[in-house]
Amino acid sequence: MTLTLLLPWFPILLAVGLGGRLLGRGRGFALGLVCAMFWVVLVQAAAGTGIWRQPGVVATILIGAVAIFLMGGWAGQMPLDDSVPIRTRSAGDGSRPRDGAWGSDSAESRRAGTDEMIALDRFATIIHQFDDWLGEHRDDSDSWPAFGEFIRGVLFQCCKATHVKPYRLLSEGEELVPLREPDPLAEVKRISARQGILGHVVTTGRSYFVGDPTQGELVGQLAQDLPEPIMWCFAVTQGTQRLGAVTVGQLDVAPDANRALLRAVEQLVSQCWCMLAETVRSRTAGQDDPGSGLYNRAAFLHAAQQSLRESYAQGEPVAAAVVAVEGLRELNDSGRWEVADELIREVADTLRRKVRMDDRLGRFDGSRFIWLLCRVDAGLASLIVKQVMGRLTVLSADHSRWRSSVAVRCGVVGSGMERPDVRTLVSRALAQSRRARLEELTIAGELDTRPAESVTPVGTPSASAGPLGRSLALPVRIEGPQS
Repeated sequence: MTLTLLLPWFPILLAVGLGGRLLGRGRGFALGLVCAMFWVVLVQAAAGTGIWRQPGVVATILIGAVAIFLMGGWAGQMPLDDSVPIRTRSAGDGSRPRDGAWGSDSAESRRAGTDEMIALDRFATIIHQFDDWLGEHRDDSDSWPAFGEFIRGVLFQCCKATHVKPYRLLSEGEELVPLREPDPLAEVKRISARQGILGHVVTTGRSYFVGDPTQGELVGQLAQDLPEPIMWCFAVTQGTQRLGAVTVGQLDVAPDANRALLRAVEQLVSQCWCMLAETVRSRTAGQDDPGSGLYNRAAFLHAAQQSLRESYAQGEPVAAAVVAVEGLRELNDSGRWEVADELIREVADTLRRKVRMDDRLGRFDGSRFIWLLCRVDAGLASLIVKQVMGRLTVLSADHSRWRSSVAVRCGVVGSGMERPDVRTLVSRALAQSRRARLEELTIAGELDTRPAESVTPVGTPSASAGPLGRSLALPVRIEGPQS
């Protein structure tokens, strides 16, 4: 594709430069426009109409066409000679311009043309850098942290921007998450996509520039509410869809005097972002479960095996948990497929909110989810799973939503000192999940040495029941071991 674009572009660019020098500035622009259109048509005829579905190629074509157009006008400038005054008549008074005035204007035009060519050359370099970067990182399990560093480099090259923070908009469109989280042990910090200056930029799609009087005082107050001041904030878009946002704390150029440059940088970042998003989407199309949005079984086993090797290499333990949802078959058999799908999505979202960045989560089959917890032993994993199961139990007990008997159970195991492979670890977790179902436990684990817990069905009066003699709103109520 690179040869298809560049082979006809370079001779056309040289021809436009020569023609512009012979024809002059005005006609040189016209020649550049015609040749730019000819180059676009030539590329489409050689590569096919499919190139317009590739954002990176489209950006390259547009930049190349602009370069051809500007070359015609730049090459058509008259030779500069400050020693020869140019005599022109002003409107009506016949006065002669000051000697050297034309030389001053031409010097400014030459500097402007030089700046434009430098910017175009820099953009072309960045596009080639992104092609190389994408080829290196396209198969990464998570390409976004490395892409955040690439964006920082791009903004620094183009406008000396520092303190750059890129954020990705999650699929639900309500929260922004940083592309790179400094502490992998900490929970991912998410920012509302509807509040503050970030919410304003993402919602409206309009960029924020510090000191811009056209934005109004209220927008400036939104920016002042941030813990750290910013000079520039823009949204990353793909058509009408919002993909993320980028904030810049320090900027080495004046925003009001370089608005065109900053707009072009925004589009360049957006095109690279869209290209990576499409690459990730195409790679994960065969890995994601359509009902839950999590890994399917094959993709989970592949990713979990890689995480397992990394944890073992660092001497860290791992744990696995299997969460089973009971009652889905009854919903499906009764024709309430939408309700069953909603239940699966709710369970998946609840699990996803508690998963750390290096954990792996997938849907094992129709009613079971599999969760690999890294750097935790069986005891700590049981505490983490207990918190999650508390939320899932409340979710499943909402009879007004499901109008059916729904329950969740979990089996959890740890790697211990044996360092089992991923299939052995998952098989042990599945065995504990079956044990939880047979013994009517909420959570079953290999470290559980307590006697079998008694289960009181819903509606059976007990000593701990409420004043009306009913148990709490749970499918089953598990009593502790009797002393």
